[in-house]
Amino acid sequence: MRILILASVCLAAGCGAAEEKAADAPAAAASMGAGQWETSFETTAFRSTDGKTPLIKAAVGEKATSSACLAAGSESKPEPAVLVGPAYKCTYQPGSYIKSGRLNAQLNCTRDGKGPINISLSGTSTADTLDATAETTSFLAGDGDFTMKQKILAKRTGPTCQAPAAADGNSTDASASASANANAG
Repeated sequence: MRILILASVCLAAGCGAAEEKAADAPAAAASMGAGQWETSFETTAFRSTDGKTPLIKAAVGEKATSSACLAAGSESKPEPAVLVGPAYKCTYQPGSYIKSGRLNAQLNCTRDGKGPINISLSGTSTADTLDATAETTSFLAGDGDFTMKQKILAKRTGPTCQAPAAADGNSTDASASASANANAG
């Protein structure tokens, strides 16, 4: 009788189900891995907020790419160029994080020495990929304020960083130039 009662209680309580669910649950997503990353940006919304010519040139549907290094040890707060492109100089705001497969970051940036430009990023990541959305708003001292939304997809292209190209003034990097014209988020 006791066995029957225990079996009934176990069935009602779902004995064994917790172990099965734990075994079926995916492992926590890894942080973004260190190494070389290639990031693509697609502008999904763009407009002037002050009725003047925006600080940057961008159009809905415009796409650009850039490449950046994510240094070992900085996976939870990578160099912002990995996330927003090389044209911005940014700092993370308190509470920003990239961990357990989630990205939630607020960046305070400048571009060409002008700002502040606030970028809010949200999305998901693995050791080798990033899928995020960026919402950018500028609050410039002069004309040129804008808002922009971008879809960001990134992939790790190698476990080690590539040496930066020589800055001899004679070579141009088309992807960096394109991203400098289009990226804000």
